[in-house]
Amino acid sequence: MKKRVIVLGAGVTGLSAAFRLSQFPENEVHVLEKETEVGGLCRSFTEGGFTLDLGPHKFYSNVPGVTEAMSDLMGDEFLLRDKTQKLYMGGKYFSFPLSLFEMVTRFSPFKSFTILMSFGWQALKNGFSKQPDQTYQDFVTNKFGGALYRQIFQPMAMKMFGNPEKLDRRLAEVRISSPGLVAVLKQVLFSKKVDRTVSAPEFHYPKKGFGQIPLKLMEKARANGVHFHLGVKVTKIETGNGHVTGVWMSTGDSKTEFLSCDQLVYSIPMQSISDLMPELPAETRQAARFVKFRHTIVYYFLLKAKSVLPAMWVFYPEAKFRFGRLSEMTKFSPFVAPEGHTALMADFTCTSEDPEWSMNDEELGKHLLKQLKPLGLFSEDQLIKCFSKRFKNIYPVYELGYEARVNKLRSLESSFENLYFVGRLGDFNYNNSDQCFDMGFSVANHIQEKGKVAEEWQALRIERFGKYRIVD
Repeated sequence: MKKRVIVLGAGVTGLSAAFRLSQFPENEVHVLEKETEVGGLCRSFTEGGFTLDLGPHKFYSNVPGVTEAMSDLMGDEFLLRDKTQKLYMGGKYFSFPLSLFEMVTRFSPFKSFTILMSFGWQALKNGFSKQPDQTYQDFVTNKFGGALYRQIFQPMAMKMFGNPEKLDRRLAEVRISSPGLVAVLKQVLFSKKVDRTVSAPEFHYPKKGFGQIPLKLMEKARANGVHFHLGVKVTKIETGNGHVTGVWMSTGDSKTEFLSCDQLVYSIPMQSISDLMPELPAETRQAARFVKFRHTIVYYFLLKAKSVLPAMWVFYPEAKFRFGRLSEMTKFSPFVAPEGHTALMADFTCTSEDPEWSMNDEELGKHLLKQLKPLGLFSEDQLIKCFSKRFKNIYPVYELGYEARVNKLRSLESSFENLYFVGRLGDFNYNNSDQCFDMGFSVANHIQEKGKVAEEWQALRIERFGKYRIVD
């Protein structure tokens, strides 16, 4: 008799888990996804002859075996690209991460002096009595000094996650790959090679858009017999005797269907568990209410121009820009736009209360074009079309105290021995796509080899997932 595994969510984590599980004939795998397409934020779409991603994506991994596995999956469609990225500040473009040479030669003498003195003073203080890092602000200030923190890291964090004084240090630890000014200085003085666990000079990208990755995963999984239920809404998770027994889902025609399961892989937003399991204790439901995500908006400008940015993507820390980053699709692949055309993307995060979330596309376009105009990237007559894509609950916010709330929800894995939280959304884990791929394969291998040995699953979470870092 086959073992039925239900996977909630068809992002990269869910698809990877389904694909891996499908390689074992004793599994019957079902993937449930609320959208009519797979891929989550990693999918692509077409518009007027363009293939567009939902924000800039790259595939690079220092997780053993992941790049090789993805290369085997994608074959000749997987292009190797030299990475280019910059920072725009004070009317100038800088390399990113900032080089010590640029800090000294391209900032004003006063600003360069202030940054270096601030760093020196911080290093001196840390040498005598370094206080434990509690917040994002603590972590970055101790690493780079207060001046550079206030110049770049504070405004970028404010744009993306909110007040860095209220964010847990873990977010900075995972997100900020730069080793700090001491390591940069050593690299300059002793000609050390770039640490590829921190920054990689190249990455892989699918020829026809990043969405080829989830489509390929679905194609392979479906060929192995995986059942995909797209455009369905999960309404309830049934439990009994310490197990998840199945899932209720509703379809577009308002019909409801129950699907029993032996294992449940949960990769949809973690806080949704309180709605899907209403019998949970009050303290668990309370924890779910305070697990926070930020929404994201990607605004597209389709242009009759060959190129508009000096790099694949550019960061904009200054408060006068609502967006934190601009990126250009044709720099990732020349096969995603008509000849002589390109697509510029402005992406930023927000909450439901921010005014941009309520603006229609015309209002938001005018708002952003006003900010873009001084940059001189394109003229009005080059603009073919502009529009947005908006997504709720995309970026985990590691507020102070978040870990206790997340662990409260993760403890449900002990209460229900066939339940697994995985992925950026499902495990509230700040993953890149390579780590999502690895996490999907890891949970599938664990289910296949171990069933549910709680101690070994938690060890895997700590020893493997807990060591994920974003590689610049």
